[in-house]
Amino acid sequence: MSYYDAPTLGSEYTMDILSWLKQKERHGLHHCRKQSPQLEKRGQLVEWTCDVADKLGLCTSTLHLAVKLVDLFMDGHDIQDPQLYLVCLGSLLLAAKMEEKDGNVPRCSQLNIFVKNFFPLSDFFSLELVMLNYFHWNICLPTPCYFTSLLIPHSILPTDHHNSGPILSFSKAQAYFQEYVQYFLKVSLTDVSFLDTLPSLLAASVIAAARRAFGLSPQWPDNLELLSGYREEQVGHLTTMLMFHHRLSVNSDEGYNSFSASPTSPTSTRGRGGVHCLWGGKDRQF
Repeated sequence: MSYYDAPTLGSEYTMDILSWLKQKERHGLHHCRKQSPQLEKRGQLVEWTCDVADKLGLCTSTLHLAVKLVDLFMDGHDIQDPQLYLVCLGSLLLAAKMEEKDGNVPRCSQLNIFVKNFFPLSDFFSLELVMLNYFHWNICLPTPCYFTSLLIPHSILPTDHHNSGPILSFSKAQAYFQEYVQYFLKVSLTDVSFLDTLPSLLAASVIAAARRAFGLSPQWPDNLELLSGYREEQVGHLTTMLMFHHRLSVNSDEGYNSFSASPTSPTSTRGRGGVHCLWGGKDRQF
């Protein structure tokens, strides 16, 4: 999914949409309290859910909503194996019905393949009803992905400086910057430390971390403070936590840089037209 495609993003409605989403996140009926008895299994469940969503071709917003549903539902129930995986699949199904086009919503039989057809299909229908009742049929829940999609068109500007110099190719810089945003969104999804953070604050921190990692200055410009409603010092702690993951991902391993978790180039541009991008180092020109 490309965040630059939606026609309403970056429009005059952005402030109104952000304000409405912030009201929803603060006045929601369910808030994660990190009290699930199975909390230690969350990392494995989220990674597995990410893998299933990727194989099904589901968009980022679907994945984030699904994980939020899993977190909130687990927080209010004591769920044992293998039903935990059924909850993950059921959450993906509900999220897909909210976020995907009809033709891309997976069938229960498709989802059941990922657990080797362990569950009768009736279990999917029963769980769907149980989850909808638990959420009072309101599963349009704000996620960091929603907020980020609204902020990202304003998050890199032609007037920004990149590694203390001007941005030479704004379109390429946008593409690379989006890779950083996607990386930090994934981190925010998998790290349990962010579980009880307001989605709007986490999204602002994701944007701030992406700007810092990409080498943009100023690190938190006035337009982002105005749009997000957060000052630089308010996002500072979470930004530092996100950057800790980024530093880990580019640390040298036996003399070789590891790029497995770091953003990768969206196009094969190395060596063409003088464009460089060494994610682990400082040699980045646009």
